[in-house]
Amino acid sequence: MITLRFHLTSPFSGEIGFSGVPLRAAFLDFLRECNGELSERVHGAEGTRAYSIDPFPCDAKFNTHFEAGQEYVFCVHLFKPSAYQDVISNIALKNGHSLRLHHHRFPMNRIDFLRRAPHSMMQEWTDFLNDIEEGLIRLRFNFLTPTQLSEFGSDKASLLPTPEKVFTSLLRVWNTMENATKLERTGMFRDWVTKNVYVSGYYLRTVRVPLGRGRTVIGFIGNVVYNIEPDDSPLVNLTTGLARYAEICNIGKNRSAGFGKVEVDILNKSDNKGNRNAQARGDYYVLPTGRDSEKTTAKISKTFA
Repeated sequence: MITLRFHLTSPFSGEIGFSGVPLRAAFLDFLRECNGELSERVHGAEGTRAYSIDPFPCDAKFNTHFEAGQEYVFCVHLFKPSAYQDVISNIALKNGHSLRLHHHRFPMNRIDFLRRAPHSMMQEWTDFLNDIEEGLIRLRFNFLTPTQLSEFGSDKASLLPTPEKVFTSLLRVWNTMENATKLERTGMFRDWVTKNVYVSGYYLRTVRVPLGRGRTVIGFIGNVVYNIEPDDSPLVNLTTGLARYAEICNIGKNRSAGFGKVEVDILNKSDNKGNRNAQARGDYYVLPTGRDSEKTTAKISKTFA
């Protein structure tokens, strides 16, 4: 997996609505400049899209405020990195890149590049389970941007984050990852989740986000606590790892445009204060220490003059 972290300078002071949609369009335009065939393939791909976007920070109404000359950062996570070699080469060899958002062109100050191996990511996310006390594993999902899920077998939107919808959708995205151990039998996994994972608490509200030109997205935000019953099945580790993966890939419909952004806390049975396990969460932009770090992770930063 590759993460590209774009550092942009705002050319104007003002406000835009939710930034995820124009950032996705800007990223696809950037791909088109580097490799037009790849851009069309990524944009027109059917099924689960193998990338996600972390949009700019926003206010409670999901608007982003800009100040001229200030730096703003967003991320793109690529789950099939071999397809993007031409793009990476273009970034490394050329200066003067910029991205167009609406009617403004944002110069790029820097692009950070981070590569991580799927097997080491999953191990990092689940190692702490060896130290957890016997009992329930409690996962608190904090839905930060409006989220929609798909009804099974249709394109209709669902605003109810049931465990089987959430974790099955995460598995489908994980299965797009290059060089990852995959579980192709999503139906079997969904049946296991239905039996072993349940909601123990939630606080959700529905929000409406205008996208312009009469378009609107309706989704939910808030938090949900999912409990995993004790089980010897390896699917316990997979489900817990997918919870961490959700922080990268987002959840549900339009996740490639920054919808369905979540933060996840894993709570032990006796502590519901929400303390994060730092090792499990990790930091996308800090190299790990240890003998294997060079084998599993690479970080490059390109600064533009």
